[in-house]
Amino acid sequence: MTGRLTQRQLECLRLSATMTDKDIGRHLGISHHTVSLHIREALRRLEVSSRKAALRRLACEPLYGLDAMAVAPTPALDRPAPGDPADDARGLIETPTAAWFLPPPPRRGFRLGLVLVFAAVAALITVGIVSVVSGAVGALASHAPPAANLTQD
Repeated sequence: MTGRLTQRQLECLRLSATMTDKDIGRHLGISHHTVSLHIREALRRLEVSSRKAALRRLACEPLYGLDAMAVAPTPALDRPAPGDPADDARGLIETPTAAWFLPPPPRRGFRLGLVLVFAAVAALITVGIVSVVSGAVGALASHAPPAANLTQD
């Protein structure tokens, strides 16, 4: 390892295991571009090419030990767990740092309905194209010269 990581680089790298750069930026109150710069510099100093490899390196380093992987505990009473039926009904989970929307619960038959609608639209478009082409051919046929007599005497 070429150098020690700053506290901010270590924090950004640790949070990158479970959060996106934008989420880390919101959590720390900095720009996601700054988060990206901190992580890139940490990767350079650790002499690795990916965030996953950097986290593995940190876990093995006696200088950082398991502290690099530890996440600050948050009281379970402050916020409900994701997937709680009460939160799914609202669709919103509030946390101390941010709020995010959960995807709606899957609806039965939605995918099949979507495929059927797509197939119906495709069939209508195909019928329309065929009718336009046949109309154009019929219009051209009415203006065509009479067929020449190709039989020989």
